[in-house]
Amino acid sequence: MSEENIRPSHYKAEGQKYECIDVIEDLCKFSKNDRFTDYNRFQAFKYIWRAGNKDCIIKDLTKARTFIDFAIQYEESKIND
Repeated sequence: MSEENIRPSHYKAEGQKYECIDVIEDLCKFSKNDRFTDYNRFQAFKYIWRAGNKDCIIKDLTKARTFIDFAIQYEESKIND
């Protein structure tokens, strides 16, 4: 598998100091959330990070919002149970 398939350029634009995966890895070290919430939170982060660099910015932001909604719904269900 090529380097481009493993580390696509839309996750590290030219001139950026960090790749998205590096930031997510660091965030995982300090998380106090459950895995499902964090999975959705980090998916949203990924789409916000790359917004407009792979797909249309509206498409990326909509995907991010979908994952945030999943996390919110899950957290609300824990309160309502």
